[in-house]
Amino acid sequence: MSEELLALLLLLVSSAVTSFLATIAVRHVAERIGALDHPGDRRGHEKITARLGGLAIIFGFGFPLLLLAGNSHAAGLVSKNISYLCAVLAAGSLVVGLGVYDDVVGADAPRKFAAQIAAAIILVSFGFRFGSISLAGMNFNLGIIGSLASIVWIVGVINAMNFIDGIDSLATVVALTIAIAFAVIAFIRRDAFSLVIMTALAGSLIGFYPWNKPPAKIFMGDTGSLFIGLLLAAISIARPSKSPVALIIGGPMLALAVPVIDTLIVMKRRFEGPSTPVLKRITRMFNADRLHIHHILVERFGSIGKTIFSIWLVTVVFAVSAIMTAVDSLKPYGYGIGGVGLIAMLFLRYTSSRRVQA
Repeated sequence: MSEELLALLLLLVSSAVTSFLATIAVRHVAERIGALDHPGDRRGHEKITARLGGLAIIFGFGFPLLLLAGNSHAAGLVSKNISYLCAVLAAGSLVVGLGVYDDVVGADAPRKFAAQIAAAIILVSFGFRFGSISLAGMNFNLGIIGSLASIVWIVGVINAMNFIDGIDSLATVVALTIAIAFAVIAFIRRDAFSLVIMTALAGSLIGFYPWNKPPAKIFMGDTGSLFIGLLLAAISIARPSKSPVALIIGGPMLALAVPVIDTLIVMKRRFEGPSTPVLKRITRMFNADRLHIHHILVERFGSIGKTIFSIWLVTVVFAVSAIMTAVDSLKPYGYGIGGVGLIAMLFLRYTSSRRVQA
């Protein structure tokens, strides 16, 4: 086994162990300070459950990376990607602060979006953006349009991961599957920075899962879902050195299809609700309801386990399609499998036996 693969394996294991142990401490603190999630109409749990589990995920993600930085090879990697690292740290700190505040005190939609947009601007200013697009063999520079599209994409993915965190462990297994797909794509593209980041995230989610699986003993809360969304959004538009422009966004966007498509469908339905002034309809797009795919499937199956498994299977299909599109010779097949995933997702969503009310 090469030194690089051994280092990645150690990072994966240490992130998992750190996250697992950190969750014990975070759960205790959350219970003491009253950061608790109470059962309700939109909740899939029946017991009062601690929030702030995202702090354990973040600690499991970050602490092993600090230890890895002591390795000479890792230090070289950091020096080559120092701007990316600074951007992730700065933007990540912003959304983590927002998440903790929301989990403990509660934040309204305008404050959430202000912080998310600020975090997105930080990432874009440091190079996480759509710089160009390839059409018919020709590259076109997107300029300011690419930067604006990148901000919309980052904020959209952050919220998509936040919205899918609606039942025990769903966001954890979906994010873990996407992180693994991103890691494989990074390996194919020889993008060492993204590979290390996604390995650390995957390990941290693995360590958190035993505490978050049904019935969950702790939730990741906005602290976790916002941070995970930020990381996945950033890596999905990271520009690895010597990587063809046409490959930058295709695969990662497919891997994120489940949370992103579900969010778009729900926001469209909210906007098309009862006839009201446009401004109120726009505001309603961000209101909480029971229109997400996990709410529909829990209503249909009467089982959280079956719901999670069904959504996870579709996520796996999209993840496989994303990986295949990162290989030139497999790209057509990858898009074909992505089409299968889309059909499967729409089938699950629109064949519910009972109507779910907003």
